[in-house]
Amino acid sequence: MLDLDRFIVELDRLTTAVYFYDEIYGEQETIKILSGLSTEATRIIQRSLHNDIVMSLARLLYDGEHYKTSEATHEYLSQYNLAKKYAGYIDQELRSNRDEIAAIKKSLNVKDYRDLVLAHNDKATLTGESDHPKHKLETEVLLRILRLSRALFFGVRLKLAKERGEQSLPITDGNVYRNGVGTNFLKNIENITRQARGTH
Repeated sequence: MLDLDRFIVELDRLTTAVYFYDEIYGEQETIKILSGLSTEATRIIQRSLHNDIVMSLARLLYDGEHYKTSEATHEYLSQYNLAKKYAGYIDQELRSNRDEIAAIKKSLNVKDYRDLVLAHNDKATLTGESDHPKHKLETEVLLRILRLSRALFFGVRLKLAKERGEQSLPITDGNVYRNGVGTNFLKNIENITRQARGTH
């Protein structure tokens, strides 16, 4: 699997996570269902999902070239590296996607949030001397930047496949119906709970 394919698969996973999060934490009614089971568990799931979304977005779309350890230099699977590596395949149409992605990224505060709150636990934040930075992530904006990123690199992948004479791709065109992933989960939980209580 090419680095492009792995990147697109990660974008798809993240998109599904965003739909899931929005469906189970975006409405008071769904929160009530979860809280009825266990408020503590509800918070753990919410925090885990939230952190996964923020960390994944920062890793895929914000991180640059590489990081170093004492043993080696490790290259990020990031938009930056892929756009640099496949620059020759990014035409004007795909470049307009890249420009819009850059504009959206500028309006969000994902990397600072990730670095201070999740990754490094900045001392000033931990001691309460400074507020947690706000990342300004809204579902609509988040899905927009993920769709644009996918369209950009799927476009690159199609050109590469054509050049290499590939007849099929290990990834889909992205037209996957994800609505309902969270609500179906909640319905299953409700059914299990009813069965456990012996009600129908």
